[in-house]
Amino acid sequence: METSGLRVAPDTLLAAQRRLRERLLQGRQLQAEERGIAAEMLLHLDDPFACWAVCASWLMAQTGADRVDGGFASATDRVYTPWMEQRREGDGVPSVLGAVFDARAEAIRVVWRAQHAVVYQDVLEDSRVGEPVRSGLLAAGTRSKIAVAVRDRGRDIGLLCLDSRRPHAWTRDDYERIDRVAREVIGPVLGAVRDLADAAGHQLPPGRPPAPGCPLTAAELRVAQLVLAGFSYKEIASRLNRSCSTIDHQLRSMRQKLGVNSTAKLMRELARFADPQVGVLVAA
Repeated sequence: METSGLRVAPDTLLAAQRRLRERLLQGRQLQAEERGIAAEMLLHLDDPFACWAVCASWLMAQTGADRVDGGFASATDRVYTPWMEQRREGDGVPSVLGAVFDARAEAIRVVWRAQHAVVYQDVLEDSRVGEPVRSGLLAAGTRSKIAVAVRDRGRDIGLLCLDSRRPHAWTRDDYERIDRVAREVIGPVLGAVRDLADAAGHQLPPGRPPAPGCPLTAAELRVAQLVLAGFSYKEIASRLNRSCSTIDHQLRSMRQKLGVNSTAKLMRELARFADPQVGVLVAA
């Protein structure tokens, strides 16, 4: 199983934490709870997953969200796959981990174009949400949503989403809190995480374990998600910074594990592990 931690020299990590502490906590008008999330995220600069998890836990506690999810991404991506999520216990909210969304859909382009958080108070009625995104959101239990393009000094870092099963779930206070924390805390911290990852030669978004029932490794799962999204061998190799021969080897391994002898059959077999509405690789 792959881990999410970065191999960062202690002095490099301490220097990054010190710079961020000065940037975030000295002379800024953050509220007490916002200073708290900033301080906690600073402790996990060398662990991208932990940083996202701290962010999600805080947002779940501060709002009425039923699910918080996010992942590293940019406005130029063709697909978006949530990498981290937290769900409210006991509500039966479906997971969106591993879902493949068309990043060219207007509902997602709206978020990237916006300078602030975007609110969808009812995805069933909002004209900005077209098919098949609407069907995917409803299948994932989402009726209203706040989405934020996380940026740091003009650079795209990722997407952060808060979903509710209820329409018109968000108050103005929710919107302002989420928007401010995303811009003032989450963006700068995750920007520093990306800088450390780049310096360490670590790929972001990192792999995540396959869901129970799916026999693929985390690395194969990344390739599988792109295969299902319609990418060619060359595009997959370029996107994952791997050689075409490596991708070919992984696809051969996947075909062997799933007992098929062609990529077309592989795609049909992978579909058995996917929710047809949202593309999540899950147990059969």
